[in-house]
Amino acid sequence: MWTDDDLVEVIRSSPAVADQAVKAIQQGGDSAPADLDAFTVAAEVGGVDPALFCVRQLRSEGLVDAFAQALMARGVQLGDEGTKVARAVADAEAAEAIGPTSGRVDLEELARFAVRAQTFRCRVEVDGTFKGSGCLLGPGLVLTAWHVVRVQGPNIEQHPEPKVSVVLADGSTHETRVPLTYASECGDSEWRSRAPRADSEVEDRHDVALLSLLTPAARHLGYATLPATAPAVGSKSPVFLLDFPKGANLGLGPGRASKIRNLTERLRHDVETDSGSSGGACFDGRFELLGLHQGRIGNYGRLVPLSLFRDELVGFVSADVAPTAVWHLDGESSQLVIARDLFVRSVAAAGRDTTRVRGIRVRRRRPAAGDETGLGFSYRILSELLMRRGGEHLLVTIPLDEQVPDLVSDIAQRVRAAGIPVVAPAEAGDAARPAAPEAAALEEASRLASAVNEAAASASRTVWFFIDNPSVPLTEPARLHVEGFVAACLAQPRLRLVVAGLETMPLAGLEFSSPAAAEADGPAGMVVDYVGGFTRDDLLDCLTLAANDLVGRADPAVIGSWVDVALLDIADFNGEYADADLGTVVTRLQPYLQLLRKQGGGAP
Repeated sequence: MWTDDDLVEVIRSSPAVADQAVKAIQQGGDSAPADLDAFTVAAEVGGVDPALFCVRQLRSEGLVDAFAQALMARGVQLGDEGTKVARAVADAEAAEAIGPTSGRVDLEELARFAVRAQTFRCRVEVDGTFKGSGCLLGPGLVLTAWHVVRVQGPNIEQHPEPKVSVVLADGSTHETRVPLTYASECGDSEWRSRAPRADSEVEDRHDVALLSLLTPAARHLGYATLPATAPAVGSKSPVFLLDFPKGANLGLGPGRASKIRNLTERLRHDVETDSGSSGGACFDGRFELLGLHQGRIGNYGRLVPLSLFRDELVGFVSADVAPTAVWHLDGESSQLVIARDLFVRSVAAAGRDTTRVRGIRVRRRRPAAGDETGLGFSYRILSELLMRRGGEHLLVTIPLDEQVPDLVSDIAQRVRAAGIPVVAPAEAGDAARPAAPEAAALEEASRLASAVNEAAASASRTVWFFIDNPSVPLTEPARLHVEGFVAACLAQPRLRLVVAGLETMPLAGLEFSSPAAAEADGPAGMVVDYVGGFTRDDLLDCLTLAANDLVGRADPAVIGSWVDVALLDIADFNGEYADADLGTVVTRLQPYLQLLRKQGGGAP
């Protein structure tokens, strides 16, 4: 168990990670989320230690548990929970309580998994009563068993629909959308608590439900990743069950999984379970999602293998974790995202493990005007989108306003502060150092990019670099390092880039007009996104997304009328409106959005 002192120490030792966690736990407000800098300034005014002040403030606002869970989702081990789980498994193996298995378990990996797993398991309640277990698959998706969330059996329409809610790891409770996002009934015999005896009894009936929260309320937590291929099960394969037997938190349940004779639609396991374990996620010895616990078969537990329903979930999970369209920021619901569709789609494309899109180059249509609104907002959008990925994607900002003696060393320090223990690459000897400044800068940047990529791969993370537009002229060494670092990052599979501004700087790599233009085979590059100005169609698109999200339908006539009101007396040039007028337009649209929220049940 962690203490306030543990949290204070993390804030002091890993301020960048703590800052990400602080931002992630704030959602749905009418203003930008407070960051660690804001707490530091307030603490200095009161003459208090900033880290201690931050923890006290979060506790007073009821957010300290969420903060701790957000840290653990980002790989921070608080207390000794992970070590205790690994030690318990090792002791059980030594005592042959688990017995020989068809695969060995890496205890260090198990310790890390146990920490993350605490953040993505959840309790499922039906009409206010605990009914079973669940597992986060994204910031707004929960996987559980179908029979857990039903009050009547298969092939019977529910009247009225039960009220299903989810209790997250931080203790917060959240309603889910109706109807279920995905549902596959259990077998008739399973509903009567009897195990099936043949595949024909449960063919295409997987006892699986995918719940959607009203908002991405779990974005500060971790989530279980859908493997590219559902794991296979051999004889006595290791299995770990993440459940709440009788609603109690008894930790991670270790055991073995095996096939069932004459039945391929279900597997059996020997993890100890109880009522409330149903819907608990099962993981294999490599800590990949294996399936869902759903009941008993003789003296064993019964699970539904992921292979039966994985493909049905992929699209929903992808849209939740990496949306290709958003209409507002999760952390500030009144902040609309207008005319930035290409940027959002490009971030989703760049976030894939295998992709030619390694970043986005944000260019202003009129850089001479000096308006950096679109550049700064790009950072806000990127930060919010990456928070949906549960800590697996980290954001590192490279500001260029202040001159630093060594930009490469400065970047390395920022990466370490973000939680990636990168080892600074050794400098080449004088004999090996290129004579030309351009070549020397490229070599230094390449060594750093390679080191960051290696450290990120070891931590199973992807690192995004946001290179900010400088407000002062760059020094020649800094310019060479930026050019070299961009070129080096494009060649590293675990690194991504967003370059804001710097329109006159030539950068390496291909430039794509859209993610679709990068689908063919070829070298990596960045999508170019031009910012500056908005159109009536941009407003229509934003409100249509909002209406579909909040009430499930959009009325083009009503939306068109509200857009016309918002644009009243605002001048345009060939159908394009200036960014300077966007604040007025957004303010005028708020009554319509408030109406939609009321119709949709109050969702942010």
